[in-house]
Amino acid sequence: MISTLVCALVTQTTIPSINSKTLPPSKSDFWFVGLGDNRPAGAGLPPTHTFRELLKEVSAIGPEFILSSGDLLYGNEETLEQYKQEIAWMKPLIQTLPCPFFNAPGNHEINNRQDFYKAYTAAFGAPYGAFEFGGIRFVAVCTELPAEKPSIFGPQLEWLKKTLDGKKPAVVFQHHPVFVRGSNSEKETAHVDQSAMIHKIYLQGGVKMVVEGHDHIYNAQVHDGIDYRIAGGAGAPMDGDPEEGGYFHFLLVHAHNGKLDATVIPMGTFEIVPLKDGEAAVCDYANTELPLNNVVISSSFKPSSLTASYTTKKKKTVDVEAKIVSTTKVGNGYETRIALTAPRAKATIVRLHK
Repeated sequence: MISTLVCALVTQTTIPSINSKTLPPSKSDFWFVGLGDNRPAGAGLPPTHTFRELLKEVSAIGPEFILSSGDLLYGNEETLEQYKQEIAWMKPLIQTLPCPFFNAPGNHEINNRQDFYKAYTAAFGAPYGAFEFGGIRFVAVCTELPAEKPSIFGPQLEWLKKTLDGKKPAVVFQHHPVFVRGSNSEKETAHVDQSAMIHKIYLQGGVKMVVEGHDHIYNAQVHDGIDYRIAGGAGAPMDGDPEEGGYFHFLLVHAHNGKLDATVIPMGTFEIVPLKDGEAAVCDYANTELPLNNVVISSSFKPSSLTASYTTKKKKTVDVEAKIVSTTKVGNGYETRIALTAPRAKATIVRLHK
């Protein structure tokens, strides 16, 4: 099986989004999301409620794209029919996202099985590859190609060395992490094989950040200036208590002129509450301001302007900068997409005007 799958690989240059969405025009100041490990708890089950709700939150942020570190599906020991059914459930779900969704497959998608590998690539495309945006090289690495341990080897390893040429800053996303949290340090299959070698390649290749999964927790480590983030909390069963990072979350990353600033966003830390025709409360419960570029408000009329503000404890009204991005006719009314930066710990009231 090993030789069959390896021979089937073609050296990749670009990786497609698995929801067929195309990247917007490149720019130097943008946001992207990193997440991973959303598979259900058992074979043949549909996408979890947690993952569906988390995607709604990510959609409201409206990042330029999403990087997934794998385990989209349960896969593993299930039948091929169950596997294909999970693909059929997953595809329309991620198709509803407003941006491209890129995935570096995990062990649950492939599990050293030729039938899974063929079904995955037929449905979603190449298991590894790269694209460029905002002067940064984004590299999907597949740590799950057939071997005794999770690893990067053969043609993919040579491709990786050439792709990470150090001339541009790079972000890598992969399933098995390079560095694990302390409680997992004795588990041989908790991290990618020959992790010291991989770290050296990343260091020499200009990698600034690595988005990883497999461990269903959140963990951040910095090694030789490289920001390693395990963000495995997109819906799969937790692998640790909350104090160990065991909570549902996604990673929100701001890129500005090649520099990266990442913040973990626990699920459920903001919500959009419809109030009345053309009015909604945008509530930020996170310990940070949130860039929300895809908030949708319904109205019976076509709006020409909007106002946004919140009220302080001293009853002072504070205006919040917001703008209309687009308006779409839907049935007997309209759906208006707005953008604003939600103030921390505030309920911002957004009103559309005729």
